[in-house]
Amino acid sequence: MSEQSTRRVLPYARRLVGIAVCDVLEQEGCLDFVRDGPGGAVLADVTVYGNPGRFSIDVRDGAAGTELTVRVIEPRPGLSAEGRRRAESYLADRVAQLMENELRLEPQAQPC
Repeated sequence: MSEQSTRRVLPYARRLVGIAVCDVLEQEGCLDFVRDGPGGAVLADVTVYGNPGRFSIDVRDGAAGTELTVRVIEPRPGLSAEGRRRAESYLADRVAQLMENELRLEPQAQPC
């Protein structure tokens, strides 16, 4: 089990970040993710950069905003620590970018 994780603090409501996590997982082709108990982390088998792995994605309220923590809990055998960090960052960044696109950029978009 990996002790490292990737963390982002997002200026959005926890519920909306949780929905974005589910949207990103579905976009990545993961349709069978589960929650680790009520209010717990989402556990998902996702392939990132061609490397399958099991991820834990946790969304919590924090002092400065909503905390998103992504951790590879079952990496592909032989995947380096740097590879695990890249995979975690990829998923965390996808959630952050989706939130920005939906909540900051979309309202400003003008029809053609």
